[in-house]
Amino acid sequence: MAIGMIYGIAPCVVATFCHTFLISVFAKRPKIPTHQIVFNVSSTVCVAWLYSFVYHKMVGGHDQILDLVVGSAILTITYFAANSSLVAIAISWSINESATKIWAKTMMPLVIEFSASAGIATTFVILHRWQEFLPIVLAPLLGLVWGYHQQNRSRIIANNARIMEAEKHLKEQEDLYLRTVESLALAVDAKDQTTYGHIRRVRVYAMGLARLCGIQDPDELKAIETGALLHDIGKLAVDDFILNKPGKLTSEEFEKIKLHAPAGDEILQQVRFPFPVAKYVRCHHERWDGNGYPDGLKGEEIPLGGRILSVVDAFDAIRFSRPYKLAMTTEEALEVLRSESGSYFDPKLVELLVEHIHELEEQAVRESENAPELSFRKYFQPDHPGGVAPMLAVPATDLPTEFVRVAEFCNTMSGYFELKDVFPVVLNQLEPFLPYSTCVLYLVNEQGRLEAVSVSGRHAPLLRGHGMNKGQGISGWVAAYNRPIRNTGPELDFIGLAGDFSSLTDALSVPVVYEGEPLGALSLYAQEKGFYTQEHQDHLQMLADLIAPLLVDAKKRKGSEDQDLLDPATQIHRISYLAAIAPRLLATAAASKAPLALIYLEIKNLSQITRLYGGHQGNSLLRRIANCIKPELRGTDTLVRYGNQGFVALLPGMREQQAIHCADRLRQQIRREVTNAVQGITVDFKAGIAVHPKDGATVTALLQAALESIKSASVEIPQGDNIIDFRH
Repeated sequence: MAIGMIYGIAPCVVATFCHTFLISVFAKRPKIPTHQIVFNVSSTVCVAWLYSFVYHKMVGGHDQILDLVVGSAILTITYFAANSSLVAIAISWSINESATKIWAKTMMPLVIEFSASAGIATTFVILHRWQEFLPIVLAPLLGLVWGYHQQNRSRIIANNARIMEAEKHLKEQEDLYLRTVESLALAVDAKDQTTYGHIRRVRVYAMGLARLCGIQDPDELKAIETGALLHDIGKLAVDDFILNKPGKLTSEEFEKIKLHAPAGDEILQQVRFPFPVAKYVRCHHERWDGNGYPDGLKGEEIPLGGRILSVVDAFDAIRFSRPYKLAMTTEEALEVLRSESGSYFDPKLVELLVEHIHELEEQAVRESENAPELSFRKYFQPDHPGGVAPMLAVPATDLPTEFVRVAEFCNTMSGYFELKDVFPVVLNQLEPFLPYSTCVLYLVNEQGRLEAVSVSGRHAPLLRGHGMNKGQGISGWVAAYNRPIRNTGPELDFIGLAGDFSSLTDALSVPVVYEGEPLGALSLYAQEKGFYTQEHQDHLQMLADLIAPLLVDAKKRKGSEDQDLLDPATQIHRISYLAAIAPRLLATAAASKAPLALIYLEIKNLSQITRLYGGHQGNSLLRRIANCIKPELRGTDTLVRYGNQGFVALLPGMREQQAIHCADRLRQQIRREVTNAVQGITVDFKAGIAVHPKDGATVTALLQAALESIKSASVEIPQGDNIIDFRH
């Protein structure tokens, strides 16, 4: 500075270059990187040229002391402003921090040092004006003063560097903290699969409402922000199928849901946040009137942060869709908040939210849309708005014929046949579409556990009666969450069983559900990994849907107090009697190679007759027809009521032609009886015939063949008119 004031610009630049270069290269401190040496030298040389130029422009040839003092002051200001600005900008680029903040924090303390240096330089210049060599005499004293200030400057710079490093580390820790909190929030978001984006919107609402309340304390704001992100972390302790249930919760399920508030408190207490996050999470379901949970706090007993979370959490839950409700408009959601203001929520907070909802909601929706779309979420998200995976992915027009026939058969059998007799036959007919080594039907028993009620294939004796809790194993998970699973190792289904199941390496399991009620799971196991395809899954789900009504009807019959095998309308046996006696008759026929026939009789227009003349007339007609049939049968024959409008006759020892003639006699007798007894009623009466073993080896197969014969056969039984019509 003194050289610039005395000798001019060029000597000042040369002296500055030499000084800066030497102390940068030979300084006793950690080696300075080359790019920093280049910056130090070039910046100080440029600044030296600038302040020398400004000084000589201002002072010129004036020799007055006052001119020197004013000139040195301008020089100092120029030097400090230029030097500190360049250094602050360089630091800001290196640590990605605001240059203005860095200048204010680290450069301002150097004002005194720059002023002292300028004072010493001015003293040198004045002494030089008096006597050219006088500065040399006083140089040691002035050097001590300058050295002290240089040492002080170095200490300030080092201290500033430590402060900046500490602040940089603190900022990194804060970023890490925020990322950790957001990661925990994403875990909650994935757990509660129907509320994606909820926590991010709640954070925006909560922070906006907190500022509107006048909260300025950084720790309090940080507590509210963290609480907004983690207010549902306690849901990690709640069963998934309860969180995602697409219907009203039972009282027991609601009690479990309520545990998420204290569970969140307990989880967050382990983190030991330096602000009251856990307390806010615990009380975000407390109510203004004191009827909330878990502690029943009332009014201002509830911390302000908890009250804020309560209002904004409720608003977002009302505003957007959930498993148990559809989304509402903003105005509808606000109306709900207003109606509960003073009971559920703090009235002042509701009023603030209502006044500023549009600006907050716009920001909240934008924040939700910018949420990271993590790949694992596709495994948790429901496949359609109802929250339950669609049961059938194959278009109805592409259904195999076998499934159509089985569907018709199951619909007809529903309520009149035992599943244990139906299921093996149905499974056998669908085997080309559902290959397996082992097939197990698990149903929920009275204790709420899954039980293997029907097993086919390998290990059947070991698996029959095997049980597991809902949610455990592969099949237990499917039954608990009503979602299919395939191409997974099945070993979890065999825990606790004796035997070697290692040959079974792939599993396909689908839920069995009827009108929203989970009944169990239907599982196939194969000996080849990755064996099952989406088509197999679709076919198995179709089968599960077909047998579900049979399961429900069987459960109803089992719970019924009426154990009478006779049908009250016709006083003949129900179809369950046929299920009991038919296996013995078929076994005898197979052993003796004797013939056996089955006749299926159906009144096609019984439902129309019942609608026109009443249920009493319909039952009366069924009794008359039953009374017509019984005398025409032998003592060894069996007659049962089948479905709502039909009868089945099982005729041991009777061949096909004999069965046709028997059906003709029945036709004539029924026509006479109905015509004589009930005037004005015409009956559309059809029949189908099946024989053992040509049409089947089981009563189920014979029944299905008889049903199909009505639709597909072209041979008519001789008849006297076209009102009562038998077809084989």
